[in-house]
Amino acid sequence: MSQKLIIGIILLILNVPFGWFGAGICVYYGKKYNKKFYYFLSAIIYGLSWVMLFTGIYLCGKDYAEIIFDNYVSKYIYPIMIICLIVFVTVYIVKKIRK
Repeated sequence: MSQKLIIGIILLILNVPFGWFGAGICVYYGKKYNKKFYYFLSAIIYGLSWVMLFTGIYLCGKDYAEIIFDNYVSKYIYPIMIICLIVFVTVYIVKKIRK
C-alpha cells in the first residue's frame, strides 16, 4: 500500500465523525455561551469534512472509496455515531430532568 492510499483511507474514515461531531460540539458551545463564533466554526468544520471526503476519494480512487464506504463506514462508523448520539441525548435529558 502506498502512503497516498493510506492517507486517503484515513481521511475517508474520519470525515464523517469529524464533520458531525465537530459541528455538533461547536453548536453546543455556541448555544451554551451564546456566541456566534462557534456557529461559524461549526460551518467551517462541516465544510472541512467535505474537503476531507473529496480529498480521500481523490487519493484512494473511486474503487477503493466505494469499498471503504461499503465495508467500514456504513457498517462501523454510522452505528458507532448513532450509539454516541443516543448516549449524549440521554445524558442531556437526564441532566435537564435533575435540575
